[in-house]
Amino acid sequence: MRTRRTHFEDLSMSSVLLGDGYSIYNTEADPSNESLILDVKTLTPSCKCPDCGTQSNDIHGTTLRKIQTLPLHNQTTYLRIQCRKFNCNNPDCSTSAFSEPLPFASSYSVRTDWLNSLILATSLFMSDEGTSTVLRMTGIKVSNDTVRRIRNSIIIEDNPDIETIGVDDVAIKKGHTYATAVYDMEDHHLLALLDGRDGKEFRSWLQNHKKVKLVARDRAGAYAVAISDILPECTQVADRFHMLQGLILHLKDIFYAEIPREILIRNGEILDTPPEKQHRVVKTLPQDELEKLDYDNSPPQNPDGSILEYDETLTDRNNHLHKEREEKRKKNTKRR
Repeated sequence: MRTRRTHFEDLSMSSVLLGDGYSIYNTEADPSNESLILDVKTLTPSCKCPDCGTQSNDIHGTTLRKIQTLPLHNQTTYLRIQCRKFNCNNPDCSTSAFSEPLPFASSYSVRTDWLNSLILATSLFMSDEGTSTVLRMTGIKVSNDTVRRIRNSIIIEDNPDIETIGVDDVAIKKGHTYATAVYDMEDHHLLALLDGRDGKEFRSWLQNHKKVKLVARDRAGAYAVAISDILPECTQVADRFHMLQGLILHLKDIFYAEIPREILIRNGEILDTPPEKQHRVVKTLPQDELEKLDYDNSPPQNPDGSILEYDETLTDRNNHLHKEREEKRKKNTKRR
């Protein structure tokens, strides 16, 4: 059997792992610590000043950054990057030198944004200690204090001038605690997380956001009443999830009305009426044939030939469970 080889052009693992503009030129493995270091360099020759936007290729110096990223093969993986510092050649700019930004990690961060997102997503379903333990098994080094700091660093920024929002209820504790989440429909970031889902807190929130013109919501009547009372001229629409859910429910009603509950098929053809039951005759062996079969029902024996007795009772009298039960029996006997 011949295997056909496919030629891939311009296939770079650097672009797959880090994106365009970066190259992994060396790897260094530490078997003792089970860690992997990827040496990364920038391919772009220049960078824009963050204040004035002037393009500069005048390198002021370099700094070495070691950033932990998503693990490879359950090994703690680090990116060792030579970050350049550029001089701003614009005489009117107040910034004399600036460091090139990394699209996958913020300034002074020791973890990539991808890794922080994974830590945050895991911490939503378990405790800080549990998150640290589980991630450590996959090759991610993070303490429970760090998990707590990452979660507490989330800032929900409200915008009083928002015009288009999305609102839906979320479960903080399934079946017990619910909240109302308000999102910005432009960039889909969280604006507010309100207590309850009865519309009371949402009604108070709308009082301070009179510029809202469009609301994408679910089918909850509490949200609809609050929007109609506070913002009567606001347009209310169903979001894509609930619109698709409503369409599926409507199609189910059509199918249930048109399609019978049972469809009988025999030999590839649909039957109009149920087929008649056919009785099968079960054949048994004759008595003389059964007598030829030899069943050994003798009890098991020990190597010395004695019969091996089977005892279902607890044989280990020194077991702590057996002792506890004996003590309880004695106490009950004394009470009687």
